[in-house]
Amino acid sequence: MSATPGNSPSGRLIYAGSETCADLAYGSGFLAPDPFLWYEIPGESGLVVSILELGRARNEARPGLRIRSLEEARRAWGVPAAQRSPAALIAGLARASGVRHWAVPGGFPLGLARELGRRRLRLETREPFAPERECKTASEIAEIRAGVRLAEAGLAAGLEVLAAAAIRPDGWLTWEGRTLDADTLRGEIVARIARLGGTAARTITAAGVHGADPHDMGSGPIPAHVPIVIDIFPRVDRSGYFGDLTRTVVKGRATTAVRRVYEAVRHAQEAALAILAPGLTGQAAQRAAEAALEADGFPTDLSADPPRGFIHSLGHGLGLEIHESPGLNSRNSRPLQAGHVVTVEPGYYDPAWGGIRLEDVVVITADGCENLTTAPKVLEIP
Repeated sequence: MSATPGNSPSGRLIYAGSETCADLAYGSGFLAPDPFLWYEIPGESGLVVSILELGRARNEARPGLRIRSLEEARRAWGVPAAQRSPAALIAGLARASGVRHWAVPGGFPLGLARELGRRRLRLETREPFAPERECKTASEIAEIRAGVRLAEAGLAAGLEVLAAAAIRPDGWLTWEGRTLDADTLRGEIVARIARLGGTAARTITAAGVHGADPHDMGSGPIPAHVPIVIDIFPRVDRSGYFGDLTRTVVKGRATTAVRRVYEAVRHAQEAALAILAPGLTGQAAQRAAEAALEADGFPTDLSADPPRGFIHSLGHGLGLEIHESPGLNSRNSRPLQAGHVVTVEPGYYDPAWGGIRLEDVVVITADGCENLTTAPKVLEIP
Protein backbone atom coordinates (compact mmCIF):
# COMPACT_ATOMS: atom_id res chain seq x y z
CA MET A 1 0.00 0.00 0.00
CA SER A 2 1.35 3.44 -0.94
CA ALA A 3 0.40 6.93 -1.99
CA THR A 4 -0.34 7.70 -5.62
CA PRO A 5 0.81 10.84 -7.46
CA GLY A 6 -0.71 13.85 -5.74
CA ASN A 7 -0.48 12.07 -2.37
CA SER A 8 -3.91 10.45 -2.73
CA PRO A 9 -4.11 7.19 -0.78
CA SER A 10 -4.01 3.83 -2.51
CA GLY A 11 -5.13 0.38 -1.49
CA ARG A 12 -5.06 -3.24 -2.51
CA LEU A 13 -7.96 -5.58 -3.06
CA ILE A 14 -8.82 -9.08 -4.22
CA TYR A 15 -12.24 -10.45 -5.07
CA ALA A 16 -12.12 -14.21 -5.61
CA GLY A 17 -12.55 -17.58 -3.95
CA SER A 18 -9.52 -18.38 -1.84
CA GLU A 19 -9.58 -22.08 -2.71
CA THR A 20 -8.49 -21.11 -6.22
CA CYS A 21 -6.67 -17.79 -5.60
CA ALA A 22 -3.38 -18.34 -3.79
CA ASP A 23 -2.83 -14.63 -3.16
CA LEU A 24 -6.19 -14.44 -1.39
CA ALA A 25 -5.50 -17.61 0.60
CA TYR A 26 -2.19 -16.08 1.67
CA GLY A 27 -3.60 -12.67 2.55
CA SER A 28 -6.65 -13.97 4.39
CA GLY A 29 -5.46 -17.25 5.88
CA PHE A 30 -8.99 -18.47 5.15
CA LEU A 31 -10.13 -21.04 2.57
CA ALA A 32 -13.55 -20.69 0.96
CA PRO A 33 -14.86 -21.74 -2.46
CA ASP A 34 -17.11 -18.73 -3.11
CA PRO A 35 -15.81 -15.23 -3.88
CA PHE A 36 -15.27 -12.77 -1.04
CA LEU A 37 -13.51 -9.43 -0.64
CA TRP A 38 -10.06 -8.87 0.87
CA TYR A 39 -8.90 -5.26 1.08
CA GLU A 40 -6.07 -3.18 2.48
CA ILE A 41 -6.43 0.57 3.01
CA PRO A 42 -4.48 3.01 5.19
CA GLY A 43 -4.86 1.81 8.76
CA GLU A 44 -6.98 -1.25 8.05
CA SER A 45 -7.04 -4.64 6.35
CA GLY A 46 -10.15 -6.74 6.26
CA LEU A 47 -12.45 -9.34 4.77
CA VAL A 48 -16.06 -9.13 3.71
CA VAL A 49 -17.74 -12.54 3.57
CA SER A 50 -21.24 -13.93 3.33
CA ILE A 51 -23.14 -14.58 6.54
CA LEU A 52 -22.65 -18.29 5.78
CA GLU A 53 -18.89 -17.93 6.22
CA LEU A 54 -18.78 -15.23 8.90
CA GLY A 55 -18.25 -17.43 11.96
CA ARG A 56 -15.64 -19.59 10.28
CA ALA A 57 -13.78 -16.55 8.95
CA ARG A 58 -13.62 -15.02 12.42
CA ASN A 59 -12.21 -18.28 13.79
CA GLU A 60 -9.77 -19.12 11.00
CA ALA A 61 -8.61 -15.94 9.25
CA ARG A 62 -5.30 -14.22 9.91
CA PRO A 63 -5.13 -12.21 13.13
CA GLY A 64 -5.49 -8.46 12.69
CA LEU A 65 -8.04 -8.56 9.87
CA ARG A 66 -11.32 -6.74 10.33
CA ILE A 67 -14.01 -9.22 9.35
CA ARG A 68 -17.49 -8.10 8.34
CA SER A 69 -20.51 -9.76 6.83
CA LEU A 70 -21.82 -8.36 3.56
CA GLU A 71 -24.67 -6.64 5.39
CA GLU A 72 -22.33 -5.12 7.98
CA ALA A 73 -20.04 -3.80 5.26
CA ARG A 74 -22.91 -2.31 3.27
CA ARG A 75 -24.17 -0.46 6.33
CA ALA A 76 -20.68 0.72 7.33
CA TRP A 77 -19.88 1.99 3.84
CA GLY A 78 -23.25 3.46 2.97
CA VAL A 79 -24.13 1.03 0.19
CA PRO A 80 -27.88 1.12 -0.57
CA ALA A 81 -29.61 -2.14 0.30
CA ALA A 82 -30.82 -2.54 -3.29
CA GLN A 83 -27.26 -2.49 -4.64
CA ARG A 84 -26.07 -6.05 -4.12
CA SER A 85 -23.22 -6.33 -6.66
CA PRO A 86 -19.52 -6.69 -5.78
CA ALA A 87 -18.88 -3.47 -7.72
CA ALA A 88 -21.31 -1.55 -5.51
CA LEU A 89 -19.65 -2.96 -2.39
CA ILE A 90 -16.15 -2.00 -3.54
CA ALA A 91 -17.32 1.44 -4.64
CA GLY A 92 -18.76 1.91 -1.16
CA LEU A 93 -15.41 0.96 0.37
CA ALA A 94 -13.70 3.46 -1.93
CA ARG A 95 -16.07 6.28 -0.92
CA ALA A 96 -15.77 5.52 2.79
CA SER A 97 -11.97 5.29 2.73
CA GLY A 98 -11.22 7.96 0.14
CA VAL A 99 -9.17 5.44 -1.84
CA ARG A 100 -9.65 5.66 -5.61
CA HIS A 101 -6.53 3.84 -6.78
CA TRP A 102 -6.30 0.07 -6.19
CA ALA A 103 -3.69 -2.59 -6.87
CA VAL A 104 -5.20 -5.93 -7.87
CA PRO A 105 -3.71 -9.28 -8.93
CA GLY A 106 -3.48 -10.18 -12.61
CA GLY A 107 -6.36 -12.62 -12.30
CA PHE A 108 -8.83 -9.99 -11.08
CA PRO A 109 -12.22 -10.51 -12.82
CA LEU A 110 -12.34 -8.50 -16.04
CA GLY A 111 -16.05 -7.74 -15.88
CA LEU A 112 -15.74 -6.45 -12.32
CA ALA A 113 -12.71 -4.36 -13.29
CA ARG A 114 -14.67 -2.74 -16.12
CA GLU A 115 -17.60 -1.95 -13.84
CA LEU A 116 -15.27 -0.36 -11.27
CA GLY A 117 -13.70 1.67 -14.05
CA ARG A 118 -17.14 3.00 -14.96
CA ARG A 119 -17.43 4.07 -11.33
CA ARG A 120 -14.20 6.05 -11.75
CA LEU A 121 -11.99 3.77 -9.72
CA ARG A 122 -8.50 3.20 -11.04
CA LEU A 123 -7.20 -0.39 -10.95
CA GLU A 124 -3.63 -1.42 -11.61
CA THR A 125 -2.55 -5.05 -11.86
CA ARG A 126 0.46 -6.05 -9.82
CA GLU A 127 2.38 -9.26 -10.45
CA PRO A 128 3.53 -10.71 -8.23
CA PHE A 129 0.79 -9.37 -6.00
CA ALA A 130 2.34 -10.80 -2.83
CA PRO A 131 6.07 -11.29 -3.55
CA GLU A 132 6.64 -12.25 0.08
CA ARG A 133 4.98 -15.59 -0.72
CA GLU A 134 8.21 -16.81 -2.33
CA CYS A 135 10.18 -17.20 0.90
CA LYS A 136 8.32 -19.51 3.24
CA THR A 137 8.03 -19.08 6.98
CA ALA A 138 8.68 -21.94 9.38
CA SER A 139 4.94 -22.55 9.70
CA GLU A 140 4.53 -22.66 5.91
CA ILE A 141 7.41 -25.12 5.59
CA ALA A 142 5.68 -27.29 8.18
CA GLU A 143 2.49 -27.28 6.08
CA ILE A 144 4.42 -28.18 2.91
CA ARG A 145 6.16 -30.96 4.82
CA ALA A 146 2.69 -32.21 5.81
CA GLY A 147 1.75 -32.19 2.13
CA VAL A 148 4.84 -34.21 1.27
CA ARG A 149 3.93 -36.71 4.00
CA LEU A 150 0.48 -37.07 2.44
CA ALA A 151 2.11 -37.77 -0.92
CA GLU A 152 4.38 -40.36 0.67
CA ALA A 153 1.38 -42.06 2.30
CA GLY A 154 -0.31 -42.19 -1.09
CA LEU A 155 2.82 -43.61 -2.67
CA ALA A 156 2.97 -46.30 0.03
CA ALA A 157 -0.62 -47.27 -0.81
CA GLY A 158 0.25 -47.56 -4.49
CA LEU A 159 3.35 -49.61 -3.83
CA GLU A 160 1.37 -51.95 -1.59
CA VAL A 161 -1.05 -52.59 -4.46
CA LEU A 162 1.79 -53.25 -6.87
CA ALA A 163 3.57 -55.53 -4.41
CA ALA A 164 0.40 -57.58 -3.96
CA ALA A 165 -0.35 -57.69 -7.69
CA ALA A 166 0.35 -60.85 -9.68
CA ILE A 167 1.81 -61.07 -13.18
CA ARG A 168 -0.38 -63.06 -15.55
CA PRO A 169 1.17 -65.25 -18.24
CA ASP A 170 0.11 -62.67 -20.84
CA GLY A 171 2.13 -59.97 -19.04
CA TRP A 172 -0.71 -57.94 -17.48
CA LEU A 173 -1.07 -57.29 -13.76
CA THR A 174 -3.96 -58.57 -11.66
CA TRP A 175 -4.99 -57.42 -8.18
CA GLU A 176 -7.79 -58.74 -6.02
CA GLY A 177 -9.07 -60.95 -8.81
CA ARG A 178 -9.20 -58.42 -11.63
CA THR A 179 -6.90 -56.73 -14.11
CA LEU A 180 -5.06 -53.85 -12.46
CA ASP A 181 -5.45 -50.62 -14.38
CA ALA A 182 -4.20 -47.06 -13.95
CA ASP A 183 -7.53 -45.82 -12.57
CA THR A 184 -7.63 -48.46 -9.84
CA LEU A 185 -4.04 -47.77 -8.79
CA ARG A 186 -4.77 -44.03 -8.76
CA GLY A 187 -7.93 -44.59 -6.75
CA GLU A 188 -6.09 -46.46 -3.99
CA ILE A 189 -3.51 -43.67 -3.75
CA VAL A 190 -6.12 -40.91 -3.68
CA ALA A 191 -8.32 -42.72 -1.15
CA ARG A 192 -5.54 -43.08 1.40
CA ILE A 193 -4.62 -39.42 1.08
CA ALA A 194 -8.28 -38.42 1.51
CA ARG A 195 -8.54 -40.42 4.72
CA LEU A 196 -5.51 -38.52 6.03
CA GLY A 197 -6.91 -35.07 5.25
CA GLY A 198 -5.68 -34.32 1.75
CA THR A 199 -6.98 -34.00 -1.79
CA ALA A 200 -4.84 -35.50 -4.56
CA ALA A 201 -6.40 -34.30 -7.81
CA ARG A 202 -5.03 -35.57 -11.16
CA THR A 203 -2.58 -38.02 -9.62
CA ILE A 204 -0.44 -39.62 -12.32
CA THR A 205 -0.16 -43.40 -12.62
CA ALA A 206 1.27 -43.66 -16.14
CA ALA A 207 2.63 -47.03 -17.24
CA GLY A 208 4.72 -47.78 -20.29
CA VAL A 209 4.40 -45.40 -23.22
CA HIS A 210 1.90 -43.25 -21.30
CA GLY A 211 4.84 -42.17 -19.14
CA ALA A 212 6.57 -40.58 -22.13
CA ASP A 213 4.14 -37.65 -21.81
CA PRO A 214 5.04 -36.08 -18.44
CA HIS A 215 1.46 -35.02 -17.59
CA ASP A 216 -0.41 -38.04 -18.96
CA MET A 217 -2.45 -39.31 -15.98
CA GLY A 218 -2.26 -42.87 -17.30
CA SER A 219 -5.06 -45.12 -18.49
CA GLY A 220 -5.84 -48.73 -19.25
CA PRO A 221 -4.40 -51.98 -17.89
CA ILE A 222 -0.91 -51.89 -16.37
CA PRO A 223 1.64 -54.27 -17.88
CA ALA A 224 4.51 -55.88 -15.99
CA HIS A 225 8.20 -55.13 -16.60
CA VAL A 226 7.68 -51.50 -17.77
CA PRO A 227 8.24 -48.18 -15.95
CA ILE A 228 5.25 -46.77 -14.05
CA VAL A 229 5.51 -43.05 -13.31
CA ILE A 230 3.66 -42.20 -10.09
CA ASP A 231 3.37 -38.44 -9.51
CA ILE A 232 1.32 -37.32 -6.50
CA PHE A 233 0.75 -33.66 -5.59
CA PRO A 234 -1.84 -33.49 -2.79
CA ARG A 235 -3.22 -30.39 -1.15
CA VAL A 236 -3.55 -30.29 2.63
CA ASP A 237 -7.27 -29.70 3.11
CA ARG A 238 -7.01 -27.58 6.26
CA SER A 239 -4.28 -25.22 5.05
CA GLY A 240 -4.27 -25.26 1.25
CA TYR A 241 -0.54 -26.00 0.96
CA PHE A 242 0.71 -28.60 -1.50
CA GLY A 243 3.13 -31.48 -1.36
CA ASP A 244 4.68 -33.10 -4.42
CA LEU A 245 6.40 -36.43 -5.05
CA THR A 246 7.31 -38.59 -8.03
CA ARG A 247 8.75 -42.08 -8.12
CA THR A 248 9.13 -44.45 -11.05
CA VAL A 249 8.81 -48.17 -10.43
CA VAL A 250 8.65 -51.42 -12.40
CA LYS A 251 6.51 -54.34 -11.30
CA GLY A 252 8.71 -57.29 -12.20
CA ARG A 253 12.07 -56.91 -13.92
CA ALA A 254 13.27 -53.75 -15.61
CA THR A 255 15.19 -54.01 -18.85
CA THR A 256 18.87 -53.14 -18.88
CA ALA A 257 18.09 -49.99 -20.86
CA VAL A 258 15.50 -48.82 -18.31
CA ARG A 259 17.92 -49.50 -15.43
CA ARG A 260 20.54 -47.36 -17.14
CA VAL A 261 18.13 -44.47 -17.64
CA TYR A 262 16.88 -44.75 -14.05
CA GLU A 263 20.41 -44.49 -12.67
CA ALA A 264 21.16 -41.54 -14.95
CA VAL A 265 18.06 -39.68 -13.73
CA ARG A 266 19.01 -40.45 -10.13
CA HIS A 267 22.53 -39.10 -10.77
CA ALA A 268 21.04 -35.94 -12.33
CA GLN A 269 18.90 -35.34 -9.25
CA GLU A 270 21.87 -35.90 -6.94
CA ALA A 271 23.96 -33.46 -8.99
CA ALA A 272 21.34 -30.74 -8.57
CA LEU A 273 20.71 -31.42 -4.88
CA ALA A 274 24.44 -31.18 -4.19
CA ILE A 275 24.66 -27.56 -5.36
CA LEU A 276 21.31 -26.06 -4.32
CA ALA A 277 22.02 -23.14 -1.98
CA PRO A 278 21.35 -19.42 -1.68
CA GLY A 279 22.87 -17.55 -4.61
CA LEU A 280 22.54 -20.39 -7.13
CA THR A 281 20.30 -19.52 -10.06
CA GLY A 282 17.54 -21.69 -11.44
CA GLN A 283 19.47 -21.74 -14.70
CA ALA A 284 22.55 -23.19 -13.03
CA ALA A 285 20.53 -25.93 -11.35
CA GLN A 286 18.92 -26.86 -14.67
CA ARG A 287 22.30 -26.99 -16.42
CA ALA A 288 23.75 -29.24 -13.70
CA ALA A 289 21.00 -31.82 -14.15
CA GLU A 290 21.23 -31.66 -17.95
CA ALA A 291 25.01 -32.07 -17.84
CA ALA A 292 24.74 -35.11 -15.57
CA LEU A 293 22.33 -36.83 -17.93
CA GLU A 294 24.51 -36.05 -20.93
CA ALA A 295 27.60 -37.35 -19.13
CA ASP A 296 25.77 -40.65 -18.57
CA GLY A 297 24.97 -40.87 -22.27
CA PHE A 298 21.44 -39.48 -22.32
CA PRO A 299 21.29 -36.17 -24.20
CA THR A 300 18.04 -34.37 -25.01
CA ASP A 301 16.71 -33.96 -28.56
CA LEU A 302 14.04 -31.28 -28.61
CA SER A 303 13.99 -31.32 -32.43
CA ALA A 304 12.64 -34.87 -32.49
CA ASP A 305 8.92 -35.35 -33.04
CA PRO A 306 7.92 -36.01 -30.35
CA PRO A 307 10.89 -34.66 -28.33
CA ARG A 308 13.05 -37.15 -26.46
CA GLY A 309 15.16 -36.77 -23.32
CA PHE A 310 14.96 -34.31 -20.41
CA ILE A 311 12.23 -32.20 -21.95
CA HIS A 312 11.02 -30.11 -19.00
CA SER A 313 12.39 -27.86 -16.31
CA LEU A 314 14.19 -29.29 -13.29
CA GLY A 315 11.67 -27.96 -10.79
CA HIS A 316 9.27 -25.32 -9.56
CA GLY A 317 8.35 -23.47 -6.43
CA LEU A 318 5.78 -25.09 -4.16
CA GLY A 319 3.35 -23.63 -1.65
CA LEU A 320 -0.25 -22.49 -1.95
CA GLU A 321 0.07 -23.28 -5.66
CA ILE A 322 1.44 -26.47 -7.10
CA HIS A 323 3.55 -24.44 -9.55
CA GLU A 324 4.83 -21.09 -8.28
CA SER A 325 8.04 -19.06 -8.15
CA PRO A 326 10.91 -19.63 -8.13
CA GLY A 327 11.47 -21.99 -11.03
CA LEU A 328 14.50 -24.20 -11.56
CA ASN A 329 14.71 -23.72 -15.31
CA SER A 330 16.73 -22.19 -18.11
CA ARG A 331 14.72 -18.93 -17.92
CA ASN A 332 15.32 -18.09 -14.28
CA SER A 333 18.48 -16.07 -13.72
CA ARG A 334 17.49 -14.91 -10.23
CA PRO A 335 19.45 -16.34 -7.28
CA LEU A 336 17.75 -18.68 -4.86
CA GLN A 337 17.15 -17.45 -1.30
CA ALA A 338 16.83 -19.15 2.05
CA GLY A 339 13.20 -20.06 2.54
CA HIS A 340 12.50 -20.93 -1.09
CA VAL A 341 10.81 -24.33 -1.40
CA VAL A 342 11.33 -26.06 -4.73
CA THR A 343 10.87 -29.43 -6.36
CA VAL A 344 13.85 -31.24 -7.92
CA GLU A 345 12.47 -33.57 -10.57
CA PRO A 346 14.70 -34.53 -13.49
CA GLY A 347 13.27 -36.97 -15.98
CA TYR A 348 14.02 -38.74 -19.23
CA TYR A 349 11.36 -39.63 -21.80
CA ASP A 350 11.33 -41.79 -24.90
CA PRO A 351 8.08 -42.39 -26.80
CA ALA A 352 9.31 -45.87 -27.69
CA TRP A 353 9.03 -47.14 -24.11
CA GLY A 354 7.92 -44.42 -21.67
CA GLY A 355 9.60 -42.24 -19.07
CA ILE A 356 11.54 -42.07 -15.82
CA ARG A 357 11.07 -39.22 -13.32
CA LEU A 358 12.21 -38.80 -9.72
CA GLU A 359 11.02 -35.86 -7.62
CA ASP A 360 11.88 -34.60 -4.14
CA VAL A 361 10.92 -31.35 -2.39
CA VAL A 362 13.61 -29.24 -0.73
CA VAL A 363 13.78 -26.01 1.23
CA ILE A 364 16.75 -23.73 0.61
CA THR A 365 18.60 -23.12 3.88
CA ALA A 366 21.31 -20.66 4.87
CA ASP A 367 24.09 -22.99 3.71
CA GLY A 368 22.47 -25.45 1.30
CA CYS A 369 19.15 -27.24 1.24
CA GLU A 370 17.07 -29.59 3.36
CA ASN A 371 15.27 -32.44 1.63
CA LEU A 372 11.71 -32.69 2.96
CA THR A 373 11.16 -36.00 1.17
CA THR A 374 11.87 -39.30 2.89
CA ALA A 375 10.38 -41.83 0.43
CA PRO A 376 13.04 -44.28 -0.80
CA LYS A 377 13.95 -44.63 -4.46
CA VAL A 378 13.50 -48.27 -5.51
CA LEU A 379 13.03 -49.24 -9.14
CA GLU A 380 11.87 -52.84 -9.08
CA ILE A 381 8.94 -54.31 -7.14
CA PRO A 382 9.12 -58.13 -7.10
